[in-house]
Amino acid sequence: MKPFYGKDKPLPEALRIAFLGDSITDDGTYIAYLDAYFRLHAPASRIELINLGVSSETASGLSEPIHPFPRPCVHDRLARALAETQPDWVVVCYGMNDGIYHPLSEERFGAYKDGLLRLLGQIRQAGAKAIAMTPPPFDPASLPDGAQRLLPEGRPEAAYSYETPFADYEQVLKRYADWVLSLGEDAADATVSIHDELLARIAAERAADPAYLSGDGIHPFAPGHAVMAQSILRTLFGIEPEQARAFAAAVDGSAYFELVMQRHRLISAAWKEHVGHTNPNKAEGALPLAEAKAAARVLEARIRELADAMDPSLA
Repeated sequence: MKPFYGKDKPLPEALRIAFLGDSITDDGTYIAYLDAYFRLHAPASRIELINLGVSSETASGLSEPIHPFPRPCVHDRLARALAETQPDWVVVCYGMNDGIYHPLSEERFGAYKDGLLRLLGQIRQAGAKAIAMTPPPFDPASLPDGAQRLLPEGRPEAAYSYETPFADYEQVLKRYADWVLSLGEDAADATVSIHDELLARIAAERAADPAYLSGDGIHPFAPGHAVMAQSILRTLFGIEPEQARAFAAAVDGSAYFELVMQRHRLISAAWKEHVGHTNPNKAEGALPLAEAKAAARVLEARIRELADAMDPSLA
């Protein structure tokens, strides 16, 4: 598919994008990279990014028996999330939790397919573009105490969980990712590949340093989130990967990016509590949405000052 925007089609004056997903989206570093990019490269466009990711969530409604609480399901909060945010686009990223860390089964795979298709359909019915990201990879080499925690195939169903995952769970996620990329325009307005891109990054880093850790096996560290942001920029906005990579390298650790991330955490926590979710672990210190928006406006003034002082070659 062609990008929605790019050299031949400038960005609109305003664009509101909501993000739904599990703990990887809840972390939101990839969304903060996008925010930082657009504030520098498209300051005239009002691009609002709303992070509604919730830890432990699924699109399938499945949960492993050993999980400390039934995993939340996006469908339990979807209607209110769409009504409250009224987005132009919704980007969804599910799959890591949907296989519930078990060996592949057609029943679980079917629940994932049904849940994601239903999710994309309801987004479209709400008048928004529905964009599906692949799940990221599972990286057992980065899993703390991985050798002790990984289980082979053939164990009782109740033995597998996020704490004791199937050793070859990456192949389960690969099947899920390939299926997402096979979705046609009748199901999704766009698909974004992050699975293979993250695997390539891990392989390159590990070739240079065999002890390289990409994250904790499930959740990518910041460099992985940068790869996710680059894939979104390339697929949806036609941004060349080299430009996106150079930008991420330049802003990492800067006061500018730190402030963008601070604003992101503030407003994201408020939005997630505002639309509601069924994860019993509530965001600590989340402000009511109106108060969070007021505090965010104060941060935005400082962000603009720092953006104006950034290297002009980045914009």
